[in-house]
Amino acid sequence: MDMMEMGESTWYGALSSPPVRAAGNKVDLSIYRDAGEATYGAFQWKAPAEGQVLVDGPHSTETKWTDEFEIAYTKVGSEGPLLLFLHGVPTNRMQWEDIQRHVGRFCETIAIDMLGMGESTQPRQYGKKTDQSDNDLWFWKHDVDYIDALMQHEYPGRKFFFIADDWGGGIASSYAAAHNDRLEGFILLDPIAFDGYPVNEIQAIGRGSLIPDTPEGDQVFAMGFAAFDQTLVQIYKTMVYDPNKYNQYMLKSITFPYVDVDYERNPKGDGLTDVATSATMGLKLHAIRVLADRAAILSPALLLPHHPEHNPEGVKYENITVPSLIMWGEYDNMMPAAQTQRFANVLGTDDVQLTLVPRAGHFAGTDQPRYVSDTIVNFVRRVKGRAALADINLGNEGIWKGDEAHTIMCLRVLHGVNEG
Repeated sequence: MDMMEMGESTWYGALSSPPVRAAGNKVDLSIYRDAGEATYGAFQWKAPAEGQVLVDGPHSTETKWTDEFEIAYTKVGSEGPLLLFLHGVPTNRMQWEDIQRHVGRFCETIAIDMLGMGESTQPRQYGKKTDQSDNDLWFWKHDVDYIDALMQHEYPGRKFFFIADDWGGGIASSYAAAHNDRLEGFILLDPIAFDGYPVNEIQAIGRGSLIPDTPEGDQVFAMGFAAFDQTLVQIYKTMVYDPNKYNQYMLKSITFPYVDVDYERNPKGDGLTDVATSATMGLKLHAIRVLADRAAILSPALLLPHHPEHNPEGVKYENITVPSLIMWGEYDNMMPAAQTQRFANVLGTDDVQLTLVPRAGHFAGTDQPRYVSDTIVNFVRRVKGRAALADINLGNEGIWKGDEAHTIMCLRVLHGVNEG
C-alpha cells in the first residue's frame, strides 16, 4: 500500500477511515492471511518398552509386540511463534481443529495425539511383556519423552508455547517442569488439576483394567463395556456448556478410535452388509483397553506438588518460570474454575495470566473456539511482541465497524508485516 493512502498521520489514517461496508458487520475472517492447508504426519518413536499393537488395522484381533510407535500430528500455519497443542480425554487432536485453524493465521502450530489415543499407536499391555505388575509407563512424566523427541526432530532447537487441556494438562505440567528451557510460554485450558482429579467418569473406565487381559477376560470386558459408545456421548455432552456442540456429525470425529463410524462401513464387504447399522458399528475394544490402562494408573499424587518424601512423583511447579496463561470455562462442572488461583500461587513465575472463558464448560475450547483462539494469540503477542506474529490480529468475534480490511492493510505496513 502507498503510505500516502493512509493520510499524513499514519496511525490516524489506519483507524479513522469510514466503513467500506455498512457499519455493524459480522466478523470477516477473510481479511487475515491464509493459514494454508493442514498437513498430517506421524513421528516414529522407539519406546522404552514394548506393547501389543494391532497388525492389520482396527478391525483385526491379531497383535504383535513392538517398541516402534507412531505419534500422529496435524500442522497448520507456517510463520510466527511455534505452538504445540495437546488434547484431553477421551478425545483426540481433532479437539483443537477449530482453534488451530484460526491461530495458524498468526503462528506455526502442531497438534498431536497422545500415545494410546487418536491416530497414535495404541500399545496394549504397554511395558507388561516382562513384568505384569508394571503399569507406571502410563505416568504423564513418560509422555514427556516422546513429546520432547518429536519437537526436537520436527523443529530442532526452536522454543515453543505448550498448550494443553484436560488430561493433556498433566502431561504439559510434567513437560514444563522438566524442560522449562525449551518453552516460551505455558498455557493450560481447564486442566486436570491437583487433587480435583480423578473424576468419576474416568475412574469408571479405569476400573476396566482390572479385568484380566486374556481371551476370556476380553469377553468379560466386551460385555462390561457394551454401552461404552453411550457412555462416551454422555461424558462429552456434560463436558460442554452447550451440549449441541456435540451433534452426530461432531461425535463421529471425537469418538475416534473407540467407536466405528459410518464412513468405515462394514468390514465384511460382501455387497449385502456393506452398510453401517446399529449392529455392525462396533466398539474397538483394543483401543478401549488401552484407555482403561491409562486411566487406571493416574492419581492425584501425580498432579500435586513434588515432595521428596510424601509425593516423589509430583510436579515440580516451581521449575516452571516461563510466562503462563491459565484459562478455565466459567461453567466447568468437572474441574472447579476456582483452581485457577492455585496455579497463580505455585508456578515459579509471577507472570501468570488468569482468564475465565464465558459460557463455557470443561471443554472450553469446544464451547468457545473463537474466544480461546483470541486469548491465545493475544497472550503470544504479549510475550513475544507484535512483530513476532505472522499477521495483525483484530480479533474474531463481536460486531465490526466495516473498515477492518483497510485497517489491517494499514497496520501491516506500519508494523512491517508481510501477510503473504
